[in-house]
Amino acid sequence: MRSWDEFDAYLFDIDGTLLVCNDAVHYHAFCHTLKMVAGIPITLEGVVAHGNTDIGILRDAFTLAGISEEVWRPRLAFIRQTMCSFVRSQQTELCTVVLPQVCEVLDHLRNQNAPIGIATGNLHDIGRMKLARAGLLEYFSFGGWSDACEYRSDVFRHAAKLAKTMTGEDASICVVGDTPADIRAARQNGLAVIAVATGVNSFAELCDEQPDWCVPSLGELLILNHALPA
Repeated sequence: MRSWDEFDAYLFDIDGTLLVCNDAVHYHAFCHTLKMVAGIPITLEGVVAHGNTDIGILRDAFTLAGISEEVWRPRLAFIRQTMCSFVRSQQTELCTVVLPQVCEVLDHLRNQNAPIGIATGNLHDIGRMKLARAGLLEYFSFGGWSDACEYRSDVFRHAAKLAKTMTGEDASICVVGDTPADIRAARQNGLAVIAVATGVNSFAELCDEQPDWCVPSLGELLILNHALPA
């Protein structure tokens, strides 16, 4: 089995994998947008956000509130614009914390000359604002976002397609994520996956999904620079 750092390209999730946001800007953007479209206050109570996409979170919130698809789905362009505009207006309030040894791992992969991309449930503009705020944006040359992808597997498929345009159709690609949804989406696209237990899911929960590698934090990859049993 190849080492974790011998792939042709890498796709990183953002929230819980690269960074955490100790603020409520993104959450308030959802609530603001949901109210703008539905005309009534709607929260994300009961909605599974981790491992979801921004479009999927909105869909699930509308569904739980009893708002039919005929009301919101034709307004997706407005919804995306409203979400991004809200976060942009509050971006100085984004409180991003880079997770331990993320930069060291990204530097290591960059030194390997491997293209590094994003595969995230965030909308494009929101994800880029988080990365910029955290000082990480420069590491990533391409990405898969949720603007046109309601499901995580579609985000990963799009990001992997972009990676192959840079490295070749037979390129080996590895996903790095922090949720069972990341592992499943990688598997659905035939991609290798490193699961990192820095998000809301425990090491044991991630191991149950049988990723190729499972580590408590990204720094563990640098300490154990060889294939790790999941």
